[in-house]
Amino acid sequence: MRLSLELIIARSSLILAVLLTALAISPGAASARPQENPAWWVYLRDRGPAGEEAPAVPVDDHARERRRARGSLGAAGDFDRPVHPGYREQVLALPGVRLRGESRWLNALSVDADSASAAALRRLPCVEAVRPVRSLVPDARPSRDSMETFEGRSLNQRWSESLAAPDAIPDPYVLDPYWRMDRSWYGPSLNQVRMVNALETHFRGNHGQGVRIVVLDGGFQLNHEAFQHMDVIAQYDFINDDYDPSFDPAQDTEGQAHHGTACGSVIAGYSPGNLVGLAHEAAFILGKTEDDAGETPVEEDYWVRAVEWAEALGADVLSSSLSYKDWYTLADYDGLTAPTSRAANLAHDLGMVLCTSAGNEGPEAMTLGVPADAEGVLAIGAVRWDGDLARFSSRGPTADGRLKPDVLAQGVRTCCVSPDTWNRYGFWNGTSLSCPVAAGCMALIVAEHPDWSPGQVYEAVRETASRNLRPDSDWGWGIINVEEAIHYPSVSGWALDENGRGVPGVEIRLQGPDGEQTVTTDEEGFYRFSNLEEDEVQVRAVWDDGEASEWVTLDLPGSEELDFKK
Repeated sequence: MRLSLELIIARSSLILAVLLTALAISPGAASARPQENPAWWVYLRDRGPAGEEAPAVPVDDHARERRRARGSLGAAGDFDRPVHPGYREQVLALPGVRLRGESRWLNALSVDADSASAAALRRLPCVEAVRPVRSLVPDARPSRDSMETFEGRSLNQRWSESLAAPDAIPDPYVLDPYWRMDRSWYGPSLNQVRMVNALETHFRGNHGQGVRIVVLDGGFQLNHEAFQHMDVIAQYDFINDDYDPSFDPAQDTEGQAHHGTACGSVIAGYSPGNLVGLAHEAAFILGKTEDDAGETPVEEDYWVRAVEWAEALGADVLSSSLSYKDWYTLADYDGLTAPTSRAANLAHDLGMVLCTSAGNEGPEAMTLGVPADAEGVLAIGAVRWDGDLARFSSRGPTADGRLKPDVLAQGVRTCCVSPDTWNRYGFWNGTSLSCPVAAGCMALIVAEHPDWSPGQVYEAVRETASRNLRPDSDWGWGIINVEEAIHYPSVSGWALDENGRGVPGVEIRLQGPDGEQTVTTDEEGFYRFSNLEEDEVQVRAVWDDGEASEWVTLDLPGSEELDFKK
């Protein structure tokens, strides 16, 4: 349904107002970026003298509602207070100190300063600590030259292809007309959507509507045909401090926007017959935080500032196909040391669901990057198109012994747009690609359960993944099953006749703490009780002739499977 011109103008004005307010909080606080001197975090002792703390900054209504519904810190607090203006003036009054940015959450300024100025900063009464802003190295990424590309095709062309001979990889469903329709509509992106069991969710009409997703990466070129429907409500370039995160030949190296464009399309792309993003009807917030020139070090304060900015704009889900490494020692990967991990944990406590790449440093143990080590983050590993674990996918555990990665999605031959084209697509590899698949799944879950906290989302996702009964530091909890996660905790199964065929119309009764519930098996004999309370329940089947099975006792939580045979 198309919006009226008046509504579009009003909505645009509101978005602009919110964006300008949010940018006053953090992105616009930085100045242009010559970097003759090292960068430093200047951590302040407090929020200012008692009674003189800086007033809290306004945040978007969507953010405030998300905090109320899903956060654990309340709708407002010191995390909304900027650095005290007097402290800020003291820091910047020192000769040779230049502001880079500000973190409300860490109560810190990032500045450029020589060693003498850094020593002077440490002597200020308002300063608690001065530490380097780490220049972290992102995991190696594929170049666009390594992408196998193809030109987009129409739905009719895809349907004709589905009627032809099976693909080189035999597919048992190739003769199924429904399978042909799915393959025609999703094109080469079908496998990555089907693997995480998101097809049924899409068929119910859930494509991420009402959810706000922030994507942080190296830049975004949105002139491709698959982005023409995309709802972008805010964007910012944290590297160059401007409002345009696309490729700028005057400031960026060649290929700067390739990675972000490809990764973003896995969630947001929509071109039936070629690519259907996991949550393409969500609203998007785009942050350019990475210098994508190969192994170029990237300052961690860009990422911290971007997460704060996006949270204030109401982001529900974060997709960050970034994994920082090299500076920290092994003991630092404890989820609490790196500023990026600390910021991620606070975003989680404010109600955001965060997905970050586990990294591409496998198969050795403890090869995670930051902020994937954070407890508040879902670290996303990668599997191949056939469901086997990708060799390059980084392994856990964290330094403090927690299992990581959390869950997996397709990260080998993942379908995405081909950057610098308007109608070509391709396949890329890496946890960079499995991360947006997972983030799209999280958006689908949040769309169905806007009242679930991040902790509830994480529990549902882990406990319904393919290896939830035997998680380890290679696979985590396994491949995501988004449909099961949406219904978690649940009891489901089949009513079967003596030949193993599904029987429709069978009453399945469940007794639990809320009394008795009854559902009827569908035309294929399937039933499900969704989102049950954590308790002992009893289940039985009543057949159409009145015969009833024995009661079966199950302990929840969990997603139990229980079949009944006549």
